[in-house]
Amino acid sequence: MMCDDCKHRPATRPYKEFMMDGKVIEFNLCDDCAKKRGITGNKKLTPLEILQKLLKEKNAHDEQIICPKCFLSLAEFKRIGRFGCGHCIIVFESYIKNLLQEIHHADRHIGKKLKTGERKGLEIYRLREELKKAIEKEAYEEAAKIRDKLKFLDQEHAE
Repeated sequence: MMCDDCKHRPATRPYKEFMMDGKVIEFNLCDDCAKKRGITGNKKLTPLEILQKLLKEKNAHDEQIICPKCFLSLAEFKRIGRFGCGHCIIVFESYIKNLLQEIHHADRHIGKKLKTGERKGLEIYRLREELKKAIEKEAYEEAAKIRDKLKFLDQEHAE
């Protein structure tokens, strides 16, 4: 969904304005237009909130867009929130592209980034496996060195 003000960038912030006569005006704004209007909330939508927003946006055309492999319609996807098969993402791509952009903050899935401290966990796991192999081979000197490295990493990881 594009920004209601500039019509150039994807809308990232839903905004409701309550009028004195009881009317509610809804806007979907990009970050820049929200700043121009003085809306300074730093809250980004969670993937669940974005999906809920998409599910609310139904139209008659959605019933006619159907995956040829599993016969799931776009309207049904919006209702249940899941694809029927791997081919659905290709069929519905142009209709959900903005949704994916908002969820992943990119136009394609890249994967998770390691957080600080996770590398130590991976190193500890690798060393434990090496220790098992050294003990199986009865290489006790090598096992003692690995054990010492593990003790050091375990102490660092605990802090």
